[in-house]
Amino acid sequence: MTSYVLETGDRELARLAFQHEVWGGLSERFLDRVAPARGARLLDLGCGPGLMLDSLARRAGPSGKVVALDESARWVEHLKKRSSESDFAPVEVLHGRIEDLPLAPGSFDLIFARWVLSFPPDVAAIVRRLGAALAPGGVLAVQDYQHEGISLYPESAGFKAAIRGTRALYKSRGGDAFVAGSLPGWMRAAGLQLFDLTPNVLCGGPESPAFRWAGAFFPHYSEMLVSAGFLGAEERARFLEEWHAAEKNPDAVFFSPMVVDLAARKPR
Repeated sequence: MTSYVLETGDRELARLAFQHEVWGGLSERFLDRVAPARGARLLDLGCGPGLMLDSLARRAGPSGKVVALDESARWVEHLKKRSSESDFAPVEVLHGRIEDLPLAPGSFDLIFARWVLSFPPDVAAIVRRLGAALAPGGVLAVQDYQHEGISLYPESAGFKAAIRGTRALYKSRGGDAFVAGSLPGWMRAAGLQLFDLTPNVLCGGPESPAFRWAGAFFPHYSEMLVSAGFLGAEERARFLEEWHAAEKNPDAVFFSPMVVDLAARKPR
């Protein structure tokens, strides 16, 4: 069974592209701090439709290499159609689950995972495998949720119900929307040394990127929450009514959940 609980169709591709527009600058600044060297061997873990691949390949340069892994056949097919540029690292696209990927010791100088480790079960075991796959001095760089803080003002009971349902959806497949809180300990247990722990929160009114990012997710996926039994039909109706009212309210404010940057290095 796939651990990814969301869709992989054209609508989701468009949503993920907009999500990258909203959050991509934070990811780039994170990679600036991590600073992979030219010629580095990079793994984009759970790469989805490959929205970070060009950045990773550019940073590694033509003497480097990027491996892009995803469990979705839809995203892998999408990625194999992408064109490469001569001054970018070559990209190898692999179809498979994180848990099943053969990882030779010391294979990578950087493993990057954005919004990935909140989905699969037994992330501690995954982190151990990733740590073993790093070369000495290599870095595991993760961006993922500590889901506290997400809120809408004026307060909305319907929105709170949608949040509860979303967290339950993650948990139903063994995922954890609060995974960032556990990652430092799992990284240390894997022999890695944490050197970056940076929380990020976006917020704004109805016209802001943060508000529109939430609007691209919750109204649509709330229908899935009802079908899965994590949100009542009446709760969804209330949520949609209150959300659409907030979209018209110039004083409404949305706060995103924390998205945490975590980077840990394997000792040389």
